[in-house]
Amino acid sequence: MLNLFRRWLFALATGFTLVFFSELFFWGVTSPGAFIEVWLYYSIVVYAFLMLVTYFRVNSVWSLFLAGAVYGWLVEGVIVYTTYENLPISISDTGLSWHALISVGIGWYAMRRALLSRYPFLVMLLASGLGIFWGAWMPFWGFEILPNVEPFTLASMSILALASVLPLVLSYWLQNRLTPTPFKPHKIELGLLIVILLFFYALAVITYPFAIVVLPVLLLVAYLGLRSHKRHNYDEPSYIATFTGTASLLNYLSILLIIPSTLLSFALVTFLNLTPWPQYAIYLVIVPGGFLLFFASLVMVWYRTRQPQIVEAPAGA
Repeated sequence: MLNLFRRWLFALATGFTLVFFSELFFWGVTSPGAFIEVWLYYSIVVYAFLMLVTYFRVNSVWSLFLAGAVYGWLVEGVIVYTTYENLPISISDTGLSWHALISVGIGWYAMRRALLSRYPFLVMLLASGLGIFWGAWMPFWGFEILPNVEPFTLASMSILALASVLPLVLSYWLQNRLTPTPFKPHKIELGLLIVILLFFYALAVITYPFAIVVLPVLLLVAYLGLRSHKRHNYDEPSYIATFTGTASLLNYLSILLIIPSTLLSFALVTFLNLTPWPQYAIYLVIVPGGFLLFFASLVMVWYRTRQPQIVEAPAGA
């Protein structure tokens, strides 16, 4: 029971990190009650993502991007249905271009790796870069005004940054403290997870009947890549097992640099009236980049599985 509780807390902490980068970093608009609801929905998908990382021995950036792709497509193709709204662009936008690349690749992998290093400068550099990106991106919702979405001001952006980045630091701390080794859910948990995801997927198919073909094909391609990776790394630990240890207080505090760099970037973009050009440039890079990284990940995973493994001879042989 203790291991079960630890896994759930770890999934919730990881879920906060990913929902921060997948939702607050993208939209930034939600009430506290709506955020908690989204956080719980995301944590279901995050649990599946963590199981994939463990089961397929994900321990390279290429296999991680494939697992991140599954995470992104489950979010956008099961929890919501944007994967089917503008095919084929919507395959990357936003499952690959944002969820796999930014949320998983940078928010989960790069930041946790930097935190567990002995170099606070890495966390400072990453946090500052994320803040500059966030501040340049968020004025877009003042240009593309959606129903019930108020354009951000420097004051509201300040509130969002303060209210969300502080819990983000806590979520990283909890992940480092609660990492279950191994992350091995019970069969009942696995069955319950499958039932929940299939229920939401059925709703997606009702809305978009061709989802019954699109999502299975996408997941199958990712699965084949991950299975190939596992065959070559069967005895290797996953990132969940290797991302363990304690981070220094300075490393955690360095994450807070997201706040001032965000506000400076937001103020500059707003003052110079640059919107929507920075955001269009971001889209121009990350959407095709999502496709390219997915195919590159498949190629690199399959290439590595075909490389001969060097086995050292016993001493004295």
